[in-house]
Amino acid sequence: MRDNSSEHGRQFFIPIVLTIITIVLGLISFQAVFPDYPFFRKLYYTLQLFTMESGDRFYENGSQSLPVTIIFNLARFFAVATLVVTIVLAILSVLRYKYFLSRVRFMKDHTILCGLGGVAEAMAWNFPEKKKLVIIEKDTSDENLAGLKKEGVKIIEANALNFSVLNTIGIEHARALVALTGDDFDNLTIINNVLELLKDKGPDENNVSLSANIDSRNLKTAITEEWKKERDKPDCELKKNLAVICESAILIRSQGDFNSASPELTEKYKDAKEKLMRYNPAGEDFKSSKGNIKLFNINQLAARYIFRTYPPDRFRPITGTNDHPMNILFLGFSKIGEELFKLCVQNCHYINRKNSRITLISLDADDFRKRINSIYKNIYDLIDFQAVNKNPHHLTVKYLIELKLMPVDVIYICSGEDHYQASYSSRARELYGEEIPVIRPFYRNNTWNRTSPPRNLFTFNILSKVAKLDDIINECLDRKAISVHHRWLKLAISDYITNKVEFAINSKKNIPEPKPTLLPWHLLNEEIRDDNRSVVEHINVKLRSMGQLTDPAMYDTPEKASIDYSFLLNSATVEQLAEMEHRRWMATKYLYGWDPGPKRDQFLREHESLVDFSLLDPDTKIYDIDQIIHIREIVELK
Repeated sequence: MRDNSSEHGRQFFIPIVLTIITIVLGLISFQAVFPDYPFFRKLYYTLQLFTMESGDRFYENGSQSLPVTIIFNLARFFAVATLVVTIVLAILSVLRYKYFLSRVRFMKDHTILCGLGGVAEAMAWNFPEKKKLVIIEKDTSDENLAGLKKEGVKIIEANALNFSVLNTIGIEHARALVALTGDDFDNLTIINNVLELLKDKGPDENNVSLSANIDSRNLKTAITEEWKKERDKPDCELKKNLAVICESAILIRSQGDFNSASPELTEKYKDAKEKLMRYNPAGEDFKSSKGNIKLFNINQLAARYIFRTYPPDRFRPITGTNDHPMNILFLGFSKIGEELFKLCVQNCHYINRKNSRITLISLDADDFRKRINSIYKNIYDLIDFQAVNKNPHHLTVKYLIELKLMPVDVIYICSGEDHYQASYSSRARELYGEEIPVIRPFYRNNTWNRTSPPRNLFTFNILSKVAKLDDIINECLDRKAISVHHRWLKLAISDYITNKVEFAINSKKNIPEPKPTLLPWHLLNEEIRDDNRSVVEHINVKLRSMGQLTDPAMYDTPEKASIDYSFLLNSATVEQLAEMEHRRWMATKYLYGWDPGPKRDQFLREHESLVDFSLLDPDTKIYDIDQIIHIREIVELK
């Protein structure tokens, strides 16, 4: 483990030069003394100068000429000088490293990045206070490190998986640590090692925010659920009071009603009810051994940025029931492309009630089709999807016409390599001209991003847009989704107490259990979190369907746009938007493996409401209609 810098390699330049001079002078002198000896014997004699030997050999054939003697003595002097300088520089190097490490160890409120792939590099350049940034990377040959070091970043050449490395750098004083190696399990190992180091620290030394990039959605979900079980204890205020309400209500019901129940029991119920009615979801800052860890998926974040900034209906808004279906083309495929596809499935539901058409053209399209058919088979009820196993470079206009892809509304270039991103987009422009918008993100290359792109070509470095520490640590991108869940949570708590529990007591019925989604955000599973994110993203789609939110600059902050909400006065329009919302909800359920069924069953993953909006009973439709009626309130949530 060492401080990697350009000076580190240069500091041994002098010993190398001295070594070369010694060898050259030694060979010259021994050549003069032993002209008949083989070269390698003379080289051996020369190398012995560094061990203070072979000096006597020089005089085996008697005294030598003055020039040869001078050359030989210079060689001996330089050999000694080389050893001395090397030892001194080695000692200085160790002292320098110790000093550097002590500076890192006693830093405060700094951030540590483990690994330096594309994500970490983008995050490092996005980081505002470079002098407060430490990077641990075992391969420091990346030339970009020199630029970061000049900006004040501390760089340690070491393996972050090494427990002693983390123990040496004073992790307890850091503000945040982010594991960004290219391996999910390595990232989790780093997080677990840090937790092990911090477990015996006091509360003032255990406030490090930990984050890890987990590429696998399934692994991320599994780990989150495992950690959630460790945190899913009665010390969660909401769960504790809901349990009290439910238990006391069952006892009250067994004694008759509120009038016949014991005063102690009714008082216990009223006390829990009062706490729940005053419950502030934002105020429940849950702390535990896993309470300040954020597992994120950079591919999901990237796809969300692309869809939020360049949604298909940005380029062709669908505002009427007679508008033809949205036609979306993916060229190439990658992990970001798959996440973007899922977002299109979730959110490309418009007021025309027609299934959006999504086409994937890629060399591995068949593999993805098989995955769709086995995992997400129900999405065919909501979208028209075709996967074409073909090299995008080989597309022709005639072939695209056969696929009904002339024209399309938007083209997303989704290869995993920058050079394919460039070549696929170039081919798309040849086939479609400049009329069709092409979305072309790059991952590492910034060359194309600095030039002014042609019309309808949207090009950017996607990692620089989403690899931002504050967004990940503080969940900035989920802030509106969290607010949506908090709003629903308050309404659902009131509804559960008034319309479920108390209604059951007064009508002599069984007391229902609280919904499993009555949880603070940090205890929600990924499915419910994803649904809340989709609620936020699809509100923009609904507003654009009403001719609102026409400025793309307002997509991130629709609450600042001048929106005319008079469309909410039209009951037919509200119902159309409610149907859009229902299709969005169905798509989310389908993506998480749910099937239509006679009743909601979490174990079988079946739900009775996974049917066409027209087949829903009026009480169920109210949920979707309520979402529309209060759309302004949701938009203006902080």
